[in-house]
Amino acid sequence: MEYIFVTSLLIILVGFSYFLNAKKASIPIVGLYVLFLIIELNSSNENNIYVSDKIAVDKPDIQQNIEQNNSESAIDGKKTEKNQENHLLSEGHVVSDETVIKKKSKEKVAKKVNEVILEKKEITKPKKQITEKNKKTEPEKKIEPEKALILKDIKICKGISNRKPIDVGTAFSNNVDSLYCYTKIENAGLKKEAKHIWYFENQIMTQVRYNVKKSKSYRSWTKKTILPYQVGNWRVDVQDQNGTIIGSKSFRIKK
Repeated sequence: MEYIFVTSLLIILVGFSYFLNAKKASIPIVGLYVLFLIIELNSSNENNIYVSDKIAVDKPDIQQNIEQNNSESAIDGKKTEKNQENHLLSEGHVVSDETVIKKKSKEKVAKKVNEVILEKKEITKPKKQITEKNKKTEPEKKIEPEKALILKDIKICKGISNRKPIDVGTAFSNNVDSLYCYTKIENAGLKKEAKHIWYFENQIMTQVRYNVKKSKSYRSWTKKTILPYQVGNWRVDVQDQNGTIIGSKSFRIKK
């Protein structure tokens, strides 16, 4: 390291002297660098001699230690892998540093994972509370009952003109040929089915079905042929789609 530093410093100073057009100033700098090299070479030779002497002196002790270690290993047996790791740790071996770093990194990763899981749990808890509150505050939808048909008017007549009944009555002669049942029905909801049922002496003679649209006064009528011998009591019932009678009208046929 010292050689590199001094050499780089020498190059910088020489280059700076050339840059200032003072080439003579580089001569003493080079001389100092040569002197430094001589001193360093002498010191390195002395250190090499000292180390070689030390090795020569200490060599018997090293051999004795090796023999003692071999004898102890023969008596005690081979060390386990765990003891070897502990031995490396006690001597500060590079491998021990890597294992310690790996253990620490694993512990850090585990802590981070636990922190992330806890943060996710804390984030999801308020959402559940909010959804439960929303469920409580939402108004319940009420199912409205189906609106029924309302019969506003029913009449028995001989004819219909301009959607109005003609010759309305409750008693008719047996030569009338045919009669009409005229009705006005209120429907406040969707289109529904209605039915006219004609009775003679409490026996069903005919049934006529039709649809009633949404209206405050939906006008409709049905026709029934009356035979000359069908003298007696007649009736017309009006039913909705559920079979409920919403109105009725009675009349009589005479000779």
